[in-house]
Amino acid sequence: MAGVPLHVRTRADLRVPVWALARHTGPAARAVSAYKDRGRPDLASPIGAALAAGIDALRAAGELPEASERPTVLVPAPASARARRRRGFDHVREVVDVLAAELAGSVPGGAVAVAPVLEVRGRVRDAAGLDARARTDNLSGRIRRRPEGTPLRASPGAPSTVAALLATPSTILVVDDVVTTGATAAACVGVLGEGGLRVDGVLGVTAA
Repeated sequence: MAGVPLHVRTRADLRVPVWALARHTGPAARAVSAYKDRGRPDLASPIGAALAAGIDALRAAGELPEASERPTVLVPAPASARARRRRGFDHVREVVDVLAAELAGSVPGGAVAVAPVLEVRGRVRDAAGLDARARTDNLSGRIRRRPEGTPLRASPGAPSTVAALLATPSTILVVDDVVTTGATAAACVGVLGEGGLRVDGVLGVTAA
């Protein structure tokens, strides 16, 4: 998972850059699977650190603004309540918390916020085995933005509510575990955009 993240082409039209640390094969795929479904929540730490290194590489390559230029806001892709109950934790949120701590503690550091502003409402099917159209239909209208008063987990200098985020120029990244067709990422980007939040890119751990 080291090095500059890969540019990912998705079947869904996101209109923002999409990156992933690695293809969803071999050790990277096994690590993601072990973390989210096979009782290895401890892997949140190395995966989050790898994502932080990926963001540093994107900044060095000029793909993202430097940390000193504007706050970095990380939006975890939401999981359904059913998936959280099955796993016993919100696997993307846990990784994003580690990622934020890594970025905030880096030298030179910058303001960082975790913005859990998206949620899944209603029933959704497990996306495994669904094609691109079925994945899009599965999520249609089910990912929504939380109210503007929703608190963000922010370091000093970063916006601490959705209302503050709307008024603060920021680098906004949607973070997910596996980018497959791009349907989830597209739904997230679309909902945020409708609410006035311009997303700068999507970063996945792996891309299938």
